[in-house]
Amino acid sequence: MRPWLQLAEIAVSAPVVVGYRTTRLVLGGWPPPARERRELVRMVTEKADAFGRAAVAAVTTPPRDAAAAVGAVVAPVHRSVVANRRRLARS
Repeated sequence: MRPWLQLAEIAVSAPVVVGYRTTRLVLGGWPPPARERRELVRMVTEKADAFGRAAVAAVTTPPRDAAAAVGAVVAPVHRSVVANRRRLARS
């Protein structure tokens, strides 16, 4: 059950994170200030890391239990998205 709830939370949190980041970039002007450039670098690095971990989990998790397999793949992305939503909501 947990992996499916994580997928639902990703579906709700991801657009919020995109909204926060887009708003900050638009309001920051061009060229982006140092804070926003750091956020852009962090965004790309976190995405690559989370999806890399998910890919490793997808390849290495035995497909015996579908929920466990989905959970192993979804967990890294879920952690990243939820952490970003919380962090960006504070700033």
